[in-house]
Amino acid sequence: MQRFPVRWAVITVLVLAIVGLGYWGVKAMISEGQPKLVMATKPVIVGDIEVVVWGWGTLTAKEERDVVTSAEGVVKEVFFQAGDPVQKGQVLATIDPGTLSMTIRSLELEIEGKRLELARQFGVSPDEVEHVDPASALIVRSPMSGTISGLGLASGSTASGEICKVVDDRRLVIQMQVPEFIYSAVRVGTPAYFTPKRFEGRVPGTVTRVDSIPVKTDQAYMYNIWVEIGNPGLLKVGDEGTVAFDAPGVEYQPTAKITSFGAQESVTTAVSGRVKSVFVRDGQWVNEGDPILELEEGGALIQAMTLQLEFKKKVAELEDKKAQLSNLTVICPMDGVAMEQNLTVGMTVGKGSRVTRVANFQEMNLMLRVDEIDVPKVQEGQQAEVVVWGREGQQAVPAVVSKIGATGDLRDGYSSFNITLSVPNPGFLRPGMGGEARIFVSRKEGVLLCPVEALYKEDNQWYVDVKTGENERTPVQVEVDAMNDMYAEIISGLTEGQEVVVGMTKDPNDPSMGGRTGVIRRIY
Repeated sequence: MQRFPVRWAVITVLVLAIVGLGYWGVKAMISEGQPKLVMATKPVIVGDIEVVVWGWGTLTAKEERDVVTSAEGVVKEVFFQAGDPVQKGQVLATIDPGTLSMTIRSLELEIEGKRLELARQFGVSPDEVEHVDPASALIVRSPMSGTISGLGLASGSTASGEICKVVDDRRLVIQMQVPEFIYSAVRVGTPAYFTPKRFEGRVPGTVTRVDSIPVKTDQAYMYNIWVEIGNPGLLKVGDEGTVAFDAPGVEYQPTAKITSFGAQESVTTAVSGRVKSVFVRDGQWVNEGDPILELEEGGALIQAMTLQLEFKKKVAELEDKKAQLSNLTVICPMDGVAMEQNLTVGMTVGKGSRVTRVANFQEMNLMLRVDEIDVPKVQEGQQAEVVVWGREGQQAVPAVVSKIGATGDLRDGYSSFNITLSVPNPGFLRPGMGGEARIFVSRKEGVLLCPVEALYKEDNQWYVDVKTGENERTPVQVEVDAMNDMYAEIISGLTEGQEVVVGMTKDPNDPSMGGRTGVIRRIY
């Protein structure tokens, strides 16, 4: 609230030569031909006093909410326009998900693959990947039962990527190419026998796979087939020999060699780091889940934590996409008026795109800037009145103080505070309208009142000058309570009917006291 004369009472007093102005005052009083200055006074009365705090502000809706899309896609339908009244639960628009379903399926496959990979790296079941201690990834375990092959790490060396292989050499695989007449005679399950060159005897086996796509060679078209044999203990990958097939009309025994183990898996680590301990040696038999080596903490642990976090983010992304798929309808969250319309049919929107802003006009807010001197007078719940321009010109609307700002805003050496009024809407109020408000602080009836221009302060005490004779006055200390821009309530020091000095004038009949002169006293 600005500091107007409402805030400060101006008292013009010409101090007579006999009480302080000395020579010049006496000269003014006795100069021949000049009208004498006389005291201007007003009476002390009994009446009513009302204390108010004034302010000005702009109306806003008490409740406003942004309405946003909950899914990405293409706008399919829009059911409102800016300015339309809307209700809670009303459908405002619908979204076509487009490729969202495909995105969800792609994420599901990606997550499933990462889940299995991390389960193996962390040594836990797939369901435990999200909650397992990342430190478990520092221990590299065997993915299957078999023999360690190609392990060349020791304590202190650096491990990353593939560490070794675990092979099941109890079964061996022969991949070979055969001519068309053998391909036509054999099937999956056809018995076969491998005769190695390194020792005598036949090793029984079975055809496990037949590829129907021919492969062109220099001599003819050939077909790939796979034969799996048991390992009596002496065979190894790379051993050569011949293969006989127990099939009608097939006597030819082509040469072949053992190409791989019956089962093998690479042992890898998803994190790289310095080897702390190695628990097995190359060629040693291990069971599925047995520890092979352990990495030191530090960078390796941070990498493991990052892998788990990225996996969790992917899972959260999938859940978000699924939630979007079930939220393709934009629903109004409250009763009110749609302030804007930001959608058009066919436009692409992302999750969180603003659709509109809904405002409830049933009750408005008016925020005032109130001077720091007036703030102590204001309390929440006090009645107020707001004057706005309505259908019939200026109209007064009742209001209530709903909030008082906790901190002030210092400008030009003065602090002001935000005071919020709650204003019920009679029907014509709109956001952005300006309003002048007055807050009713107090009202007293039948109390002793003194004009504020008669008051002044000395040594932090209130005084007035009481007229005691023609051009004579006496300072009187008074006790003051309620005060507005015209009167102050007097608790003690004066009685009804006393004349108090409000200034000096050359014309005692001039109510405006246009000729008064003297010093200015500020009311504190």
